[in-house]
Amino acid sequence: MKQMAVRFHLKIPAKLLAGFAANLLLLAIGFTWVFQAQFGSATNELFAAIAEPRIQAVAQRIGVDLRMGGREGWDEVLRLASSRLDIEFALFDAELRPMAGEIQELPPEVVQQVRAGLIRRRPPPRHPPQEPPPPEAGFEPPLPPHPPGWNRPPHREPEPEPMNPAQSSYPKMTARSGSPRAYWVFSMVPVIDSPRGYLPLVLAMRSDSLTGKGVFFDPMPWVYAGMGVLLVSGLIWVPLAIDLTQSLRRIGRATGRIAEGDFAVSVPDASRQDELGDLGRSVQVLAETLDAQVMGQKRFLSDVAHELCSPISRLQAALGILEVRTDEASRAQGLARINTEVQQIGMLVNELLNFSKANLKREVNLKRLELGPFVLAVVEREEAGSAEIRIDIPDGLGVRADEVLLARALGNLLRNAVRYAGHAGGIVIQARRNGEEIEIRVQDSGPGVPKESMGRLFEPFYRPDLARTRESGGVGLGLAIVKTCVEACRGTVGARLRESGGLEVTVRLPGN
Repeated sequence: MKQMAVRFHLKIPAKLLAGFAANLLLLAIGFTWVFQAQFGSATNELFAAIAEPRIQAVAQRIGVDLRMGGREGWDEVLRLASSRLDIEFALFDAELRPMAGEIQELPPEVVQQVRAGLIRRRPPPRHPPQEPPPPEAGFEPPLPPHPPGWNRPPHREPEPEPMNPAQSSYPKMTARSGSPRAYWVFSMVPVIDSPRGYLPLVLAMRSDSLTGKGVFFDPMPWVYAGMGVLLVSGLIWVPLAIDLTQSLRRIGRATGRIAEGDFAVSVPDASRQDELGDLGRSVQVLAETLDAQVMGQKRFLSDVAHELCSPISRLQAALGILEVRTDEASRAQGLARINTEVQQIGMLVNELLNFSKANLKREVNLKRLELGPFVLAVVEREEAGSAEIRIDIPDGLGVRADEVLLARALGNLLRNAVRYAGHAGGIVIQARRNGEEIEIRVQDSGPGVPKESMGRLFEPFYRPDLARTRESGGVGLGLAIVKTCVEACRGTVGARLRESGGLEVTVRLPGN
């Protein structure tokens, strides 16, 4: 039987809060690990900063009780303290021999740590010994009091220096033991009253927990602080997460409408001044671009249908007339008309094919072209006839372009200029370097186009003069083909009206 995998999907606010809670948990685990690692080390600054005040207060309180209770009351004082604080207390002398309490023996690793640490932390003597006076001239030091080989008495630890019960802190250290794990804190407290003052004993505190049941340090303030930080962070982050979620939902609904073909969408989050605002504006631009492209395709198909229907209708009318007329002159006239219409249809089909080829996503072969000879070859191929064409291109000027696409673009520009302005004066093809680009200008002296039509010159099937017929105005694909070919060569194309009259089309291509 297959087990169904259960997946939990969290909302963005829940993910943010979960991530923040996990972050706090990791911090707490890291803090605990560091605290535990430093417990028993010689450089336990973290323990000193957090736990030492509480340890100091407990040690001072028990030290007072021990001094007031007398030697016979030490066991009772430690028993009451162990019962009240729920940890074990014991008293040892400087040699770590048990003096009072239920702990009669320390683990060996603990003894080693304490002797290496706590005993060395005894307070300095109140009156440091003075240096002996320098020997007088001619003074001979006495001989050793014992002959060599004499057995000296065994070495003993020096007696601890007296301590002042009112001092602010007592020497202390921490240790750990295993099997079972236990945490130890040792503090030297002034207990024994002697003629020289109060002598210190070692107060041992043992606990099975790292916190010492709250004696070493109290974790609850940290827990409350963490909960408070979590609550405040939730109050800050939840509204932000909800705002982000709602913005993403609105953008998602807008993209859903775009996917269904509704491009007239308005993304309300496009007015935001952040990354979501950038995303909303991008979606808005996407919708507008798709709307323009779809409308352009619809208009293109409509224009193609219109351009094809007109000659076909006239062709059908000519065939109808030809059927009812039987004389040779009428038949010859009808056949000539039919031939003209067929030529118009062929020209339209060829323009459509050229436009489709220019828009086809094919591999563009960009290479260096010597611009002067290349333009001359295009002019000769187009057979401009009686039109006066002047070429003004410096020697050695080259561009990077696709040879086929650039020839098609320049040929269309030349035919356009000859058709509309060849009778009005000369046509100039000029090329100059402008920084990293080469600018090719095709200038004529014709009537130009209306100013309001300048922005639509390169649209498919757009003809500036609505009164133009097919014979005078063509099908309106020439400049659209120019734009597509130039852009495929990584260039741009634009047009402007000349002050002296006529139209100037500028092609900008990468130089070489």
